[in-house]
Amino acid sequence: MTFTELPPSVWDYTLETAAKLLNIAPSKTVPQTPYEIWYGKPASYKYLRVWGSSAYVKRLVGDKLDSRSSLCRFIRYPKETVGYYFYDPSEQKFLSRENAVFLKKGFPADSQRDEVLLEESSEEPQHDNATSFEPSVPTDGVPVLHR
Repeated sequence: MTFTELPPSVWDYTLETAAKLLNIAPSKTVPQTPYEIWYGKPASYKYLRVWGSSAYVKRLVGDKLDSRSSLCRFIRYPKETVGYYFYDPSEQKFLSRENAVFLKKGFPADSQRDEVLLEESSEEPQHDNATSFEPSVPTDGVPVLHR
């Protein structure tokens, strides 16, 4: 949750989302999910999204020259309606919409914590002779590891 850069005031929606997922998830120990017991049919999984993921949500009002959508974060599923519940960080308010365009990349959006820089070392790694692997190169050029 800390990697989503959402304010702590929306973290309680994480528990609601987790409870919903547990109620529709199958289990080996119980033949039916709680959702199947309550509604008499299996749950659909096609609408599920990752908590905190970014999505473009259409604005309901605005001028002609304003952008028609805003970048929001998914925070929960509405209880009585179909759709999603979003947090708009630019306006600091909550939105409930049926449709949104979810981004496939960039989770969590605008986060620099995901980037890891790897540096090459010129030093030889230290190997223990008892557990080291000795690579051998066969005639076809593909290395094989032997113990």
